[in-house]
Amino acid sequence: MVTKKKIKSWTVSGDFDSCRIDYWLKKNISFVTYPTLCKLLRKGTVRVNGRRAKNNTVLRIGDKINFTRIIEQEASLCRKHKYNLKFEEFIKKIVVYKDKFKILINKPAGLAVQGGTNIKLNVDIMLDSLKFDLDERPKLVHRIDKQTSGLLMIARSLNSSRYYGELFRKRKIEKVYLAVVHGNLKYRVGKIGFKIGQEKSLSSLTLYKVLDQNNELSFLVIKPITGRKHQIRDHFNSLGNQIYGETKFECLNNTELISNAKDLHLHAYSLKFQEQDKSIKKIVAPLPVFFTATITKNRFENDLSNYDLEFVDSENFKLIEKWLKL
Repeated sequence: MVTKKKIKSWTVSGDFDSCRIDYWLKKNISFVTYPTLCKLLRKGTVRVNGRRAKNNTVLRIGDKINFTRIIEQEASLCRKHKYNLKFEEFIKKIVVYKDKFKILINKPAGLAVQGGTNIKLNVDIMLDSLKFDLDERPKLVHRIDKQTSGLLMIARSLNSSRYYGELFRKRKIEKVYLAVVHGNLKYRVGKIGFKIGQEKSLSSLTLYKVLDQNNELSFLVIKPITGRKHQIRDHFNSLGNQIYGETKFECLNNTELISNAKDLHLHAYSLKFQEQDKSIKKIVAPLPVFFTATITKNRFENDLSNYDLEFVDSENFKLIEKWLKL
């Protein structure tokens, strides 16, 4: 069965009398690039009064210009290409660190790391734009939640992906988050060790420290020791101190809690790890605008250097490792 191609038709007005067809197309079919229009003319897609048009075909008032829907398909490809260029510009703007082994981006809240159901835009589809001077496609090393902002590490080669991936798996990368939560916590410094997962069967550990607070909100620095899915969000939800802007979980201990925030106030602030040459690297990602605005509004300190963001010493880490039976 042969499918009949749909035809679109225009009538030449007096404004384009004695003009060439390529000029008319350039002025009237603005959603397709000029080189693409020339290519379509060469293919015979465009016809004037039923005859195949060439680039230099001269038009007269009343001439009928016809072409098949293929030109709209080309337009769609052009728009997609332009869309990809916007992605390329966007992803490069959020790079906070780059060397020959890795790239770290400051992922905005709301951008997924990988695709999924009803997710079209994600970091993974933009990785080709981060090749820079290398031929190999960069690779995701780890993930953070779609609604979480902050540092995301991307390896620039397979070997780098294996090295940094192993550091994450062995918990050799020190991850620090900043968060705003509802209410005040019972202890200024503490640990949360609830089991999480679908059957509450996965051991997990999160350390936290209160940096500042008022009657409604608390500003925290958080260090997840394990890396379970939604761990930080799940832990503070279980405490009744839901992350400000949370929409995924219903607060277990405070069902009347209402958040006016449009964005989740959970930010992957820093990563600290040992490089392949044994040097220690620490990289930080600035807070997003909405997060800074909340800090200012609640009269918390904007200058993070005024806070002690460090956690436990090496002796306490030994106790933590023993607790986790690593």
